[in-house]
Amino acid sequence: MKKNVILLGLVLFSFGTTNAQLLNKLNKAKNTASQASEVVEKASETKGGKKKKGGGGFPTGFKLDWTTFKQTPAVTFNSLLYGTGSSPGLINSYTATFIPNKTVDGRTVNASSDQSEYLRIKVFKDNQYMNYFEYSGNQVFDDGKKTKFNEPTSRYQRDGEWVGHSESFITDWGPGNYRLDFYAGDKMFYSFDFELVKLTNNDPYAAMNEMYVVRGPWNNFAYLNHADSGNLLFGFYITHEEFMPNPSNSRKTNKSVKWSVNMFKDNKLYAQHYGNGPNTAQVEQAKWNETQCAFKLVNKPGEIKFADLTDGAYRIELTIEGEANPRLYKFTVKDKKIVLIPEQDRTKNTDPTRLIEGWNDYFWLKLEK
Repeated sequence: MKKNVILLGLVLFSFGTTNAQLLNKLNKAKNTASQASEVVEKASETKGGKKKKGGGGFPTGFKLDWTTFKQTPAVTFNSLLYGTGSSPGLINSYTATFIPNKTVDGRTVNASSDQSEYLRIKVFKDNQYMNYFEYSGNQVFDDGKKTKFNEPTSRYQRDGEWVGHSESFITDWGPGNYRLDFYAGDKMFYSFDFELVKLTNNDPYAAMNEMYVVRGPWNNFAYLNHADSGNLLFGFYITHEEFMPNPSNSRKTNKSVKWSVNMFKDNKLYAQHYGNGPNTAQVEQAKWNETQCAFKLVNKPGEIKFADLTDGAYRIELTIEGEANPRLYKFTVKDKKIVLIPEQDRTKNTDPTRLIEGWNDYFWLKLEK
């Protein structure tokens, strides 16, 4: 990795000098839930008449019992945003839902011996297949309905070569539009898109010349969530892309950003964030972090409890210092329940591989444009 190049927001495992051009087509069945869980990729990759090392994929003979759960599998949206944008550059720590832990012949999956065929992610750059990663599936919770895509605790072999944490710099692949295809056994069940951007600093005296950042859905979505206290929480994501946000101290890369939130109900101001005046967030350079707040009522003392939301049309206005316009999010409460956006509602979502999975505790709000 070149001196003065930092990689924040995303780091992928590199795979040496292999650079063959690959041709890939993904056939996604979308008509039914069972079809959606049986997406199979067909790929052929050649260079000079020889198959590219690593091919366009990996062994796909490991068949799981996809009748274990009635629901189609997905990856929780908050773990996608955290794992890809807020962790130190790793594609890691994703939470997948409704992944079977038994094979079609009834055998229980062994997270260690079956690792090479169980949980994997294929990486595509500008629609070209780059390589894949293996993940450990030893962390299962919520009655087996959630499985973590964790980085293996030790090196593993991929295409006959050892792979480890040190082979993990995206600079080998460079900026572009990336897609992660999540696999369990032989099925691709989820996809996630983002962009990797390379920023250049032309200041000859700068301590840092280049910076990689990721862009995608982070500022297009916010969420409502339950606090342990029962309070209604509002969360959003924020980053900054400045090389030297503090001119008097080049080593201080965090940036203090003021923000405030107002909630309207039926077009009347209903609640505000806690605090006297705007709050301040310490925003990290090129890293997406989430910020949360509870709400206080404007007409009487007390906070908003999640269970206290009454039916009506709500609007949240989020003002962030440096952004020209407030971020605007709308939602409706009906029968004391938050009405899900179509992308999160399993009865309305038409592509399970793009479901906004909120489980039963995150209610995602889409930015109004």
